[in-house]
Amino acid sequence: MKHIQYIGMTMMAATMLTAISCSDFDDYNEVPAEQSVAAQQTLWQNISNNKELSDFADLVKKSGYDKILSSSHFYTVWAPLNGQFDVAKWQTVDSATLRFQFVENHIADYNHFISAPVDERVVTLNEKTYDFKGTSADNASSFAGQTIAKSNVAALNGVIHKLSGEAVYRHNFYEYLTALKETDSLAKYVMHYQKEVLDEKNSVAGPIIDGIQTYEDSVMIVSNTFLDKIGCQLANEDSSYTMLLPTNEAWLKSYATIKKAFNYGNGTILGERCYMDNTTATIQKDLKDEVNSAYLSDSLARMMLAYDLVFSNNNYYNTWLDKGTIGDTLQSTARSKFSNPAELLSHQQGDAIKMSNGTGIVVDSLAFKPWESYLYATGIRSVSAYKNATEPKRITIKKFNDGVGMFDIPGYPNNADWSYNVAFQWMKAKMSSDEIAYYNLDLNLCSATYSVYCVIVPPCADADYASYDPDAEMKQTIFNASLRYYNPTAKKVVDHYFHPSMPEGSSSGPKANADKLEEWAFKNDTTKVDPVYLGDFTFPVCYAGLNNCYPNLIITAPKMDNAHKKLYSRDLRIAAILLIPAELTKSKGE
Repeated sequence: MKHIQYIGMTMMAATMLTAISCSDFDDYNEVPAEQSVAAQQTLWQNISNNKELSDFADLVKKSGYDKILSSSHFYTVWAPLNGQFDVAKWQTVDSATLRFQFVENHIADYNHFISAPVDERVVTLNEKTYDFKGTSADNASSFAGQTIAKSNVAALNGVIHKLSGEAVYRHNFYEYLTALKETDSLAKYVMHYQKEVLDEKNSVAGPIIDGIQTYEDSVMIVSNTFLDKIGCQLANEDSSYTMLLPTNEAWLKSYATIKKAFNYGNGTILGERCYMDNTTATIQKDLKDEVNSAYLSDSLARMMLAYDLVFSNNNYYNTWLDKGTIGDTLQSTARSKFSNPAELLSHQQGDAIKMSNGTGIVVDSLAFKPWESYLYATGIRSVSAYKNATEPKRITIKKFNDGVGMFDIPGYPNNADWSYNVAFQWMKAKMSSDEIAYYNLDLNLCSATYSVYCVIVPPCADADYASYDPDAEMKQTIFNASLRYYNPTAKKVVDHYFHPSMPEGSSSGPKANADKLEEWAFKNDTTKVDPVYLGDFTFPVCYAGLNNCYPNLIITAPKMDNAHKKLYSRDLRIAAILLIPAELTKSKGE
């Protein structure tokens, strides 16, 4: 016999028994004092000899539970009366299914005798939980929503309650996906990550045959690494979830869209890495990553597609799900937040599927906003400038003062990642040459279009500004910007130059940074912390999952003639580099 013990998605009922409400523990272990003929017979004798329960008795015998209900173990049985449930349905299923989904669904350990008003959650032998409420009067109590026609029929090894209807068996989410694993795209993906390991400690050892230990009764520990990763326990009967279940058509459509963001070309990616911990920057070239392009692209696309489909009903943001209302936010178990719940739920097909631990909603479209979800893996990316330097010799880390206003970018969660004590990088430029700052964009960037920003800080943002530069004149910072990335067509690392009046930029820039200074240079607004928009850029290859290679952003303060020195500052005060999905900035009016 093979038993399943779930770890990570635990279904063990033992821990749940402590929560059973009862004023007197002895009620669970003693036969009621009132004795009758029925009380002198076993549960099975009572059931098999009762004409009102003949249909139930036939199914119990078919499942092999007649022997168990004849044992000395103490049980409570909620037995549905003849004519109150679909007998034909259960007569056609195999014995294992009959046993688990029907017979064990109506039996629980211990004595659930009604000696006083009862209101508790009962764990049945198949580890489902049901409400048990009411008093001992006939038709005044219920189990699993079904009225109890006759309660407290005592037996030698338990008690029987005659039920006016079937306790409807419902899959938990994990059982539901398991049942569909051969025909459903989502189920196939999730069940691919199931692992089973023999629990030797709790298994019953059999004889050793040909030097191999066999087991008469094996207990398997089942886990699912994907569900663990996204923080949900779909097999836990004590949990409560709402889950989006895309149709196969919806799955394939979204998969085709997402997969475009995971383009690794022919699988060879080149890159460079820059270090700024010396007087001059050090550039490590000729870096390479070799990947199985088709496999990695497929794997990541499927993972991102399934990443944000589960929502805990106990999460603060999701409590409205159980109330039949529409809230303004949903948060997945993977911690992504969504601002369009009504749209997400508007694609429901048919009635919601009631599970034993929540509600499944079949949808024919996944309407996630790409920038809010791992669905496209193109969320906001940021590099804190001061973190990009290790033991810098010419870079000083400064703090914002309390009077500095935060910045605003269309679509960006304003102030969400900032506070007045955030540090920024100050690089005092040499007057005789270009000043260059390199930023390694090790951000798992996808093959997608991003709007790129360099957040420039005015001198007055630093409370100590007057102490190291008594000249408090607020000059604009002037700088050039370029991006170094891998071009799969050219099969080499190339440069892209940003231009203040051409958001699409150019593959070639000025011959020297000082050449055509006014044409190519960016300038900040000195009245605020200014996210200077550099332009949009589409990365031709994806960098997600690579070990060595990623793009680099280069900010250059060009050398200037005397006329420009009077107008501009070449000191670089940079708080961050931001890459925001262009879909987001454009949808918000950029």
